[in-house]
Amino acid sequence: MAELRAIDGLTMLAAEPASPSKPPLLFVHGYLATARVFDHFIEYFCQRGHACVAVNLRGRDGSLGGTDLGRASMDDFVDDAARAARTLGRPVVVGHSMGGLIAQKLAERGDARAAVLMSPAPPRGITVFTFELLRRQWRYLLDILRSRPVVARAEDFIPLVLNHIPREKQRDVFAQFVPDSGRAARDMLTGSVRVDERRVTCPVFTVASEDDHFIPLATVQRIAKKYGSPLYVAAGHGHLVMQEPGWEKIAGVLGLWIDDQSTSLLSPGGAT
Repeated sequence: MAELRAIDGLTMLAAEPASPSKPPLLFVHGYLATARVFDHFIEYFCQRGHACVAVNLRGRDGSLGGTDLGRASMDDFVDDAARAARTLGRPVVVGHSMGGLIAQKLAERGDARAAVLMSPAPPRGITVFTFELLRRQWRYLLDILRSRPVVARAEDFIPLVLNHIPREKQRDVFAQFVPDSGRAARDMLTGSVRVDERRVTCPVFTVASEDDHFIPLATVQRIAKKYGSPLYVAAGHGHLVMQEPGWEKIAGVLGLWIDDQSTSLLSPGGAT
């Protein structure tokens, strides 16, 4: 069972196996989410020998209390994840959505043994815009431009993010969303987050979802190509794959890939 810990001002969900036998994992959540979005994955991978930590980026669940959330930048969030990574030595970083972009930055910085990008937000040079995304996001534009907290509305984000969550559970899952940073949203939407793929020397694995309305398959395909990464397409899934029925299959695919990299990942200095 994962427990909430406070380390260096950040809160994290952490779980440790009785006898760790595999590389540690750092989970980085996406926009509007918290570490709790990875609760199934933490239990799954801990039972298989991984020490697991899911970080709460600043401004949520007590992380760095007093943060002016609206003004928190992507650089701030990357720094938070890097601080969490140091508590594990040099972990395999599993990032979802915005967390997938953060994982790309940690890989570029050399803070990751390997990076798993799940429906990742794109770096500069790769667009994420679709007509549906633009239509549902315009109402948040003023908060984004003025670096104020963004508060999601169910009528916008259930179709975009929760379209493969069972209908009777959608409202409960949506209720777990939290306000997020207008500044960070602007950083992503304007393509200000650069990643130099030449500096990403660790193994990278990319996961896309077939019916993702938030980070579409075509965008994720371009990200995988940028890093020369294998791409797994989750059929019958949407954006929040870790909470959708059938998440166990996705976790199994990730586990097999991590095991395949085990020779180079067992030591913190490996996979460089």
